[in-house]
Amino acid sequence: MLTAEEVMFAHWYRHVPLPSGDAWFSQQCSIEPRFPQRIIAMDVMRNGGERVVPAVQVSERFPSLSEQTWAIRWERAVNWMKHPGYSQVRVQHARDPVHWIELMEWVESVTNHEHIAELCVIDDEFDATVYRLSVESPSGDQITIDSLTSDEQANIRQSLNQSVSMDDGCFLSQENESWPLPSFGVEHFSGRYLRHEEVSYLQGSGQGDNTLIFADLVQRGLILRPGFKYGCRWRAYATDVEIEHAPWLVQPTEQAPSNWEEVCLAVRLAEGVNKQWLCAIPLNERIVYLRIHRTG
Repeated sequence: MLTAEEVMFAHWYRHVPLPSGDAWFSQQCSIEPRFPQRIIAMDVMRNGGERVVPAVQVSERFPSLSEQTWAIRWERAVNWMKHPGYSQVRVQHARDPVHWIELMEWVESVTNHEHIAELCVIDDEFDATVYRLSVESPSGDQITIDSLTSDEQANIRQSLNQSVSMDDGCFLSQENESWPLPSFGVEHFSGRYLRHEEVSYLQGSGQGDNTLIFADLVQRGLILRPGFKYGCRWRAYATDVEIEHAPWLVQPTEQAPSNWEEVCLAVRLAEGVNKQWLCAIPLNERIVYLRIHRTG
């Protein structure tokens, strides 16, 4: 039996009459308020001959799909009866709230099926925007504090003890050529300025999820700089800031968008300056980085 969205698709493209005439659409909307969004999603995702099958139609073939998965997509060049599937598709309205941990768990569930996670967001004009979601593992080539000798770590402690407190940071009044962590602080005013979060990390005094995320990122060898100009917490560099632009913009869940309209703005801004937008999510005693990338 066809689902309601498949019936509507057949009506649009195969000129199959609706089961009970014009009243059928209204009846379906009263049964399922998200029915119009799913029709649009099917229309968009099937563009170009792609095969998109509602999950309820293949439940026996895929018995462990997440409840959040609306459909399975196959590329048009493959035999969908034999191919294991290309992606799982989820449908949201632009004003739906984003629950980051639940979303991350859905992406991991999709990945465990060896599928790509795709999300189709429908706005109030019934226009669709398609996103691809994936877990990223950003890393860089910078020296980490764990790789320093005991003498170098002692030098850092001594430098911080001799620093001058400034608004949201500290200042090392004389540039120390032996400063062993070039990824921490910026050279300015004939010295080195360190932000409060850098000082807290080096002194081991920070608390909270953002502190854990900061620690995880710098332990990955990344340089972190403020992301104020890009509407996020940090811009992250894999190597020296003089060599390359920051590949990533990182936003902790505490400051992440609360709905899909806000996600759209954040992702569009990031991709407009050729960067990847990552949401840093504490999950099961680890930090995972969810990339949201616009594909259509």
